[in-house]
Amino acid sequence: MKDQTYSGTPTSRRFALCPTTVKAGDAVLIGKMPAVALDDYSSVTGGSTFLLGGSFNLTVIGQTVASPQTAAALKPGDKVFAVGTLDSTTNLTTGLTLDGATGGTLFGYIDPSYTGGVASGATDTAAIVKLAGGE
Repeated sequence: MKDQTYSGTPTSRRFALCPTTVKAGDAVLIGKMPAVALDDYSSVTGGSTFLLGGSFNLTVIGQTVASPQTAAALKPGDKVFAVGTLDSTTNLTTGLTLDGATGGTLFGYIDPSYTGGVASGATDTAAIVKLAGGE
């Protein structure tokens, strides 16, 4: 699995319809459920398999407001929120921005093992994020 740091339970995988732009390792919201694509979109099935549990290396921005930016460090255990573009046909949100801005949907938490956290104002392309609600 691309970008997975710690696995969830074997039952945390689910198929879902999705836009053709979904690639393995993409962070998405299925409705309000945080997930990461296991594989690229398949035209055969019209979707992909998504992991709903575990921890993943994802891009996270150290901020609590995007525009104008209010920089803030995100430490282990801090909440990570997501905003993106909703595809109303599949109810899947893609192109996520992950950060500490509470106006988004809860996506997960900075994993406790990620001792450095995300620096204030920085864009961390390998932050370890534990998905919310997943095992």
